[in-house]
Amino acid sequence: MKNREIFQRDPATTKLLNDGVATVTESATTKEIETLRYELEHFVCEGQYKGGLTRILESYLGNADSTVQPAAWVSGFFGSGKSHLLKMFRHLWVDTQFESDGASARGLTQLPDEVSDLLRELDTLGKRCGGLHAAAGTLPSGGGESVRLAVLSIILRSKGLPSSLPQAQFCIWLQKNNMYEKVKSSVESAGKDFQSELHDLYVSPVLAQALLDADPAFAPDLKQARVALRAQFPVVKDVSTEEFIRIIQKVLSTNGGIPCTVIVLDEIQLFIGDSPNRSTDVMEIAEAICKQLDSRVLLIGAGQTALAGSVPLLQRLRDRFTIPVELSDADVETVTRRVVLAKKADKRKAIENKLSSYAGEIDRQLSGTRIGSRSEDRAIIVDDYPLLPVRRRFWE
Repeated sequence: MKNREIFQRDPATTKLLNDGVATVTESATTKEIETLRYELEHFVCEGQYKGGLTRILESYLGNADSTVQPAAWVSGFFGSGKSHLLKMFRHLWVDTQFESDGASARGLTQLPDEVSDLLRELDTLGKRCGGLHAAAGTLPSGGGESVRLAVLSIILRSKGLPSSLPQAQFCIWLQKNNMYEKVKSSVESAGKDFQSELHDLYVSPVLAQALLDADPAFAPDLKQARVALRAQFPVVKDVSTEEFIRIIQKVLSTNGGIPCTVIVLDEIQLFIGDSPNRSTDVMEIAEAICKQLDSRVLLIGAGQTALAGSVPLLQRLRDRFTIPVELSDADVETVTRRVVLAKKADKRKAIENKLSSYAGEIDRQLSGTRIGSRSEDRAIIVDDYPLLPVRRRFWE
């Protein structure tokens, strides 16, 4: 019997679609959607992952009618699975549907009853509040030095708008005035891509002409139309927190209210770096989101360090992100055993017998040291094979 014959997934032919690294983004391309589906199918919702999802959902549902909606902070070393957890949470929140066969995120994932029950409560709340929505991204993303613009770009993209604020505001203005489809159709009738022309908002003659065709009163000619576009939708380096909240309300609102929304921001710690100004800005926008959006919006941030740690620029965020979720390598090991090292049921006995026959040699490895054999190794040695617990601890 060869090692490759004992696994449920042949390691010689099976490939991890995400190479073991999850990226928190809005999945749009065919490849990204395929990877998302793979990640959902192999999501192991146990231990700290289960505890984190439960704690965050319970807090959100319990504070839906409060004056403040507490934010959550997910921490863990590189490789602890925090980005994976955030990505799964974003898609479980809205129960993302797959057009290819109608499958859903929750249907593809084996969830504990506690988590499933909380998600059903979320659905009920969503029906009362105008639906469910999710926005997720990694900082820095699109906003340069401004955390407000970076967060806005993530929210705008989640609503199918351009991530750049001027272009997004132009599209919102067109929609408000019932001209969006007409202008878009005119641009495409001219043989141009609408998104490309949006990128050239101030200089595109095709876009300006399409706008004048839809609204002749906008400007007397093409030149003045481009001048008016630059003046009405200018490029800005930053926006105030008040304007930040106003834009979020405008973008998210449906039928006069904000739906149950989660905003997931990965790598906030890297975004802050050693900048006190960025730390202050993150603190301000977190407070604004928690207090000024009718408790409908849940903010989740992430970094490698817990806020209770020794990093001063993160400690000031403790009063804003009050739901801590700390991940360790324990659940990573569980995922490895369930996904990569999963054994065929009819091969486990043979593996156990083989390990028992060499138990003396295995137990003598690094005996007398802190990483030597332990009695509890027996419970996981078959699951870990061909890794040995002693060697795993040595590598760690």
